[in-house]
Amino acid sequence: MQRRTVLQLLALVSLLAAGSPGSLLAASSCEAEAKRSGTDSTRYFMVLAARTGVFYERSGPSFVALMRAGADDYDVGAVGIYAGANKQPVFGPVPAGSYEEMLREARNSSSDVMLRLELNPAQYERTLNVLRLWERRVREKALLYPDIAMDNILLVKQATEELNRCSRTIVSYNLDWGLQDDISEHNTPLRIPYEYFKELKRLNGAKHVPDPAMPPALLAATHSKE
Repeated sequence: MQRRTVLQLLALVSLLAAGSPGSLLAASSCEAEAKRSGTDSTRYFMVLAARTGVFYERSGPSFVALMRAGADDYDVGAVGIYAGANKQPVFGPVPAGSYEEMLREARNSSSDVMLRLELNPAQYERTLNVLRLWERRVREKALLYPDIAMDNILLVKQATEELNRCSRTIVSYNLDWGLQDDISEHNTPLRIPYEYFKELKRLNGAKHVPDPAMPPALLAATHSKE
């Protein structure tokens, strides 16, 4: 069992408070979202991706990515932890070269996890606001914790909780460091997102969008040139 540090225990109170979607965003009400037109042909996706065996304590990159595919254009972006020039963990907007391979289905399932979920426009907008908030915190040097692993845990918690804001879209896991939260109890902070994504994929595997079901242009955009 991992020993929880004083920093982690003190962070629990602020993590739970900051993790409340209502305290983060001023999004439209769920009733208003339900009345939105369903004629939008654009497709939206969230990707939860993580890898182990990269950093010194055998954890690795872990981030939330958003993908949008319109008729003639697309957007891809990610925020979280990635490997820097010296293979050290870095938190912030993830460079394309660091996320491209991980947005495709893993070749090595023992060290990689990737869950790709299709979103509706409102879910995409709310999650995009979460990622933009953390991008701004990085840019303004206003992160909440001195340990970037803690910031990343809060990022992935906030982003995934947006999916069930107005309706139960996925089977959730309560990542709250409580007595029933085995993931935080048995893992170092850098590894928690990997185990969290792995559990979400186990619970929601039927909702995973495989590579063949993705818009071809969007999938091609995430293929690094060999």
